[in-house]
Amino acid sequence: MTKAAKTYPHALARLAAGALLFCSSPVLGSNFNDFLPGAKAMGMGMAFSAVADDPSAMFFNPAGTANTPYAQAGSSLGRMDSPVGAMSFMSLNYVRPFEPINTATVGAAYYAGRQTNGGDRDAFLFHYAQEVKLPQLYLSKPLKVGGNFKFINIDRKGPGTFGAGFDGGVLARSNFGLSGSFAVLDFTTNAGVPHPIWVFGTAYTWRKWLTLAGDFRAHRGLSEFYPGLEAAFHQGLLKARVGRGFQLDGITQVAFGLGVNFSPVILDVAMTVPAGGIHKKGGSYQATFNYRFGAPSFAGNYVGQAAGQAESLRSDINLLEDRKKTLETETDTASTNRAVAEGELRVLEKRVTQLQETYRQIQKKRDEVDYELNGLQIEKKNLTPAPPPPPKPKPRAPSKPLVLWPRRHAVQAGDTLRSISQQYYADPALWEQIYDANRDKVERGLPKESAVLTIPEPRR
Repeated sequence: MTKAAKTYPHALARLAAGALLFCSSPVLGSNFNDFLPGAKAMGMGMAFSAVADDPSAMFFNPAGTANTPYAQAGSSLGRMDSPVGAMSFMSLNYVRPFEPINTATVGAAYYAGRQTNGGDRDAFLFHYAQEVKLPQLYLSKPLKVGGNFKFINIDRKGPGTFGAGFDGGVLARSNFGLSGSFAVLDFTTNAGVPHPIWVFGTAYTWRKWLTLAGDFRAHRGLSEFYPGLEAAFHQGLLKARVGRGFQLDGITQVAFGLGVNFSPVILDVAMTVPAGGIHKKGGSYQATFNYRFGAPSFAGNYVGQAAGQAESLRSDINLLEDRKKTLETETDTASTNRAVAEGELRVLEKRVTQLQETYRQIQKKRDEVDYELNGLQIEKKNLTPAPPPPPKPKPRAPSKPLVLWPRRHAVQAGDTLRSISQQYYADPALWEQIYDANRDKVERGLPKESAVLTIPEPRR
């Protein structure tokens, strides 16, 4: 058993405990008229409007059946108990793709509930659902919408009340397993249903095996929250469910369910027990049978999934083999390049050794030449006659008058830096010294007229 498989039961237990903590207090207004059939929904604690993935979704959220790939027929049969009296119920439903519109589904369903000392309810509905793409909504998957047109008859141990009504719903889904839904149920004429039921639901599927869901239902000024979860095992062959059960006549329930996928046959069973103990008056059980026409058998699907996984693993192995060959080729190329580089390095080292030896020979030759040159210079010195006596020194010219630096020069019209340098230094090439000392008084290479220049001591 893998590590992930070992953690499934523990994770399931923790999430179940957390979900049950969210159960709200009992609501005394829930009666036979509020109950909806479906063993899968019952096992998930009635938290089904954002899951809505079987034919009983027509009763919880009509949008859920949109784009159904197969025609499906189903039936539910069950019984609930309460202090008021036992309630027996059954449902028949049928949905199929609507060929003129490739994402549409049509169907019909019938529900009958009978409660001792409570009343009777019969509902017959016609169903339509479709996927739509709305450019205004940035949804990763198309939005599901659907509705039921229904006829209802309610008999509370007196004259029956007959009327017509409507159910409607939407279901939005994401690529990462999160979905949200909204539905309005029993929006009817005066048929003994005084107020419609407003349902807000959400569900999140983690790693394709664990689904956590919740439904908030409000009607007749009352509100109820139904949490639930579902865990799938063996690629969906077996599904276990737990949640808060339907509170018939105010009896708080804890729900459990089990689903088996023998495609094209799917069997779901569920039961609830009173939260206060099995000795309390309450509890229920229900079984649902669904048949999908034209659906592949689960065995073939299971083998196909296993074959697909094997093919995926084989593809991964081939990729790894190709990668291995590529790495081996790269390694061989690197080894060859390394050998070539090492050979070139040895050639260069040998060349360096030869150059060092040549350099030492050149140095030795140079030392020999220097030695011979020194010997020739000594011989030349010995053969050279004595130099004539130095001439008598000429009388020193009279000293010029002392000049004090720096000097000042008032610029006249026509003066240039070269002319001023000639005047003071007797050398026009020294004009840059005057320019360096008077940069702020020179404009465009000429001294400003009437400016007083500083003439520094000349540097030869």
